Amino acid sequence: MSYVKAFKQKFEKEEEIFECDKTEFLLPNHIMLLNFNYTKTAELYVSPESGFTINYIHGNLNKPESVIFGYGDELDENYKNLENLRECDGLRNIKSIKYLEADNYRKVLAFIESEPYQILIMGHSCGNSDRTLLNTLFEHKNCVSIKPYFYKINQQETNYLELAQNISRNFTDMKLMRDRVVNKVYCEPLT
Repeated sequence: MSYVKAFKQKFEKEEEIFECDKTEFLLPNHIMLLNFNYTKTAELYVSPESGFTINYIHGNLNKPESVIFGYGDELDENYKNLENLRECDGLRNIKSIKYLEADNYRKVLAFIESEPYQILIMGHSCGNSDRTLLNTLFEHKNCVSIKPYFYKINQQETNYLELAQNISRNFTDMKLMRDRVVNKVYCEPLT
């Protein structure tokens, strides 16, 4: 019913309804820009009226107490060694522990639980320092695809393959990885 209502609001004549491109109505209800950068760079690309939510997952330089440095790879075989240490210092700079000091991670979890989503990767290497978070995002049941934007090194070369390899390291299920990562022919270079 709301689908038809949206059409009627957009068009004055009913016959125009059937001539329009219906894909424009398949936009997500909510967009979260998960910013791994500590600066306001993301705000240069997103206007306040765009409806985007910017989540500074690792904090913001304007609030130095919010900044999270450290490592985030609980899938690494050496992580168990850190957990088994009797001292708390071994886990002090693990991102999963630092995420508990703010609600940015909780907001990401609420977002991915809310509805199906697509991940667009721009400027993130997808390396192991964020492996636990990326695994949570990539393997979640609501993730429908992962589309990396790559860099053109020159006219023939790109970093798409390197990026795809890094993305694959964040998966524990390789079949799922092949199903979700968008093929290079459907991806675009960052300009």
